[in-house]
Parts: sequence; structure tokens; C-alpha cells
Amino acid sequence: MKLYLVEHLTPILAKMLRERGIDCLTTQEAGNIGLPDEAQLTYARSHRRVLMTFDRKDFLSLAKQWAELGQPHAGIVLSRQCSVSDLIRQVLHLIAKHKGQGFDNQVLWLQNYKDAPIP
Repeated sequence: MKLYLVEHLTPILAKMLRERGIDCLTTQEAGNIGLPDEAQLTYARSHRRVLMTFDRKDFLSLAKQWAELGQPHAGIVLSRQCSVSDLIRQVLHLIAKHKGQGFDNQVLWLQNYKDAPIP
């Protein structure tokens, strides 16, 4: 899984995930700070990256709109705000649980992986 972390997620998360072998890109690194949500999702799709965000309401609504229009995306991971260590643990559990599967047009709730063991 290749992740695209939107701007409200700390770049420290990307650094720590990379240290664990996860391919991450932040909006800061991509030069996309301040772009609207639709542009962020379009960017993620064009680079085959699963977008990860705390902005659950807006991106869930956007995913529904795109589904109605038949417009594909590379996947969205929605999360509540929590500590970086919890985010890392949950992302690693999500990736391990879905290894080899695609995430196209899926919306995943990161908190579904909150009971993951500490890596």
C-alpha cells in the first residue's frame, strides 16, 4: 500500500511509517498544501496512493459523490485523531490484514484496526 497523508497529519507519521517500510508521501512533500479535498483525492488517484485523513466527514461525502458519478479513487483511510503511535500500530495492522489486496474505491475506517498488537 502506498499512502498519501493529507496536510493535517504530521510529517512525523510519514517518517515513522517509512522507517517500517511503508511508502508514504505527504501533501507537504508533494507541494499540495492548501489544495481542496477533491484535488487531493485526484492527486492520490493519479499516483495510485491511498489517501489518509482525519477529515472523515468531508472525504466520506466526497467518496459517496465520486461513487455516484462512477469516478474511481485509489482508496481512502479515515481516522479519528489519535497519537502517532496508535496511528502507526493501526496502519501496520490494516496493511498486514489486507496484504496483497487492492484498495480501489474502498473507504476504510482506521479505528477498525485499533485492537492490533503493538508491532
